[in-house]
Amino acid sequence: MECDLVPADFVFLLDSSGSETTKGFKTQLAFISNFTSNFEVGADKAQFAAVTFSTGVHKNFYLNEHATQASVLDAINKIQYSDGETYTDLGLNFVRNNVLQANHGARPNVAKYVIVLTDGRSNDNSKTVQAAMALHNVPNVTVIAIGIGHAIDVNELHIIATDRNHSFVVNNFDLLHTLEVELVDKTCTLCGDYPADIAFLIDSSGSESGAQFDNERNFVSMVTNEFAINPNDTMVAVSQFATTSRTDILFNQYPDKDSLLNAIARIQWMNGESNTHTGLNELAHHVFQVKSHNIHHGHHGHQAVTYGPRSESAKIAIVLTDGRSLEPDQTIRAAHQLHNMGVEVFVIGMGHSVDFRELQQIATDRDHVYRISSTNDLAAIHTNIVDAICKLKVPPPTTTPMPTTTTTLPTTTVKQACGQKPADIVFLLDASESEQAEGFGKEIQFVYNFARKFHIGPQNVQFSSVTFSSNVRNDFFLNTYSNRHDVLNAIQKISYMQGGTNTSFGLKFVRDNSFKPQNGARTNATKIVIVITDGQSADSAATKHEAQLLHHQGVLVYAVGVGSDVDSSELKAISSNGTPILVTDFSLLHDIQASLETAACHGGT
Repeated sequence: MECDLVPADFVFLLDSSGSETTKGFKTQLAFISNFTSNFEVGADKAQFAAVTFSTGVHKNFYLNEHATQASVLDAINKIQYSDGETYTDLGLNFVRNNVLQANHGARPNVAKYVIVLTDGRSNDNSKTVQAAMALHNVPNVTVIAIGIGHAIDVNELHIIATDRNHSFVVNNFDLLHTLEVELVDKTCTLCGDYPADIAFLIDSSGSESGAQFDNERNFVSMVTNEFAINPNDTMVAVSQFATTSRTDILFNQYPDKDSLLNAIARIQWMNGESNTHTGLNELAHHVFQVKSHNIHHGHHGHQAVTYGPRSESAKIAIVLTDGRSLEPDQTIRAAHQLHNMGVEVFVIGMGHSVDFRELQQIATDRDHVYRISSTNDLAAIHTNIVDAICKLKVPPPTTTPMPTTTTTLPTTTVKQACGQKPADIVFLLDASESEQAEGFGKEIQFVYNFARKFHIGPQNVQFSSVTFSSNVRNDFFLNTYSNRHDVLNAIQKISYMQGGTNTSFGLKFVRDNSFKPQNGARTNATKIVIVITDGQSADSAATKHEAQLLHHQGVLVYAVGVGSDVDSSELKAISSNGTPILVTDFSLLHDIQASLETAACHGGT
């Protein structure tokens, strides 16, 4: 699955008002540069435009002005900051009336993404609302709103964005890079694929009426909407509590996403006291129990249907509450019962009357407690909850060695949401003469861009690099560097070798050395080797034999063949799943980056 080869028109709309500051504006430019560098630019690929706004609007460049990535990046670099007011509506209208017109390069029937970066409140909210609505009505347009800084009006962001799944809040500019990847992969799923049974427990007491209750229900829909709903992936149940409790949706009751979302939308407010314990007991005694129900089918008698969690699944409860429970002792007892059943309990405390100590006792651990000032903030934290769930959708580590078939590879990824099951990734780079120094330089650039996307460290992803030609050179082991900065620095220093193509020596070196515990390999980590070579090894039989020995150790090997002279049968033998990734030319290496990142994330899609 390659996310970056679908043609798309991207328009950046940048807030250049006074509250941004020059430093903040520079960070916006860095963000859009990094974002752009993930795509191939061209008339049948991705096109980019940029517009800045403050008191007025400034067109930086239209979609058809730059035909190469280098030229787009150069133009982004030249964008100037212009202090002023925040007339967001003028920016939105300019994008609709000018940038998205065919005469300026917008292509009919191509997906269009307008990415609005703003730190705050527009001068005229009602005009911004009107301008946003008009933009949403343009065919094929998705508006992504990124709120930056501390003075964000979240409601306005939601209005600017196509829907709440497309508005993001970044508390400071430095977090932008984590979002960059999330946006690049908005079209790819980057989450573990281990089944999850997620039960929501909604506060339906008297204080949660009207808009508050709607916010809770919308939050359940938004989180649900992020997952694949089916009997092999994610199942959702929904219960509520007030004076008593009730379950509106059981696991397995609605087997597909549409019927499930419709059922969530029909859930009604109960009204009553805050008997949190009744809700937690409902989850422990009812929702997370497997039960058979007889369903009456007219003349055909009864049919038994089983509702409840699956035996092999991550079990997750998400509790929303706005106050102290009336029976604190019973609440804690009920929560502990859920913990003992292996349910991961998350708690979202809404408003100011919650008891933080009680929230901590309801949740499985402190990291599972979220506090927000009102239900209006639920939408903004839904991605945090999704990321947390994704971490639990990684299969539990098994003690048995990984089978050599690579149907499910435990997850590691670019995106925090993949849960970052640790991965030990070794690059094996071909520096033989047929490569030439220029080609080798592109290999290094690829490795650099790839590594840049990961959280690197002893708890997350570790990288090692080995280079081969006639001989083998270890550039650095998995534990030589323990942070992103040092790893990226080391990658840039890897030098070209020349010589023959002794691929088998490289594979043997990796097997004998790179995955040794003293060189940093971890028992709980997914082991991945990415071989980048342009072709034919000096001894094909030895290469195939060495590759098999690696496969038998449960190492996942990806073979990237580069150049016109590739021996695909050899690459097939090197790669774990028998499907090498072929790239006709070094300059296309970055195209496959996304598919490899996704593969590293969940086992080759």
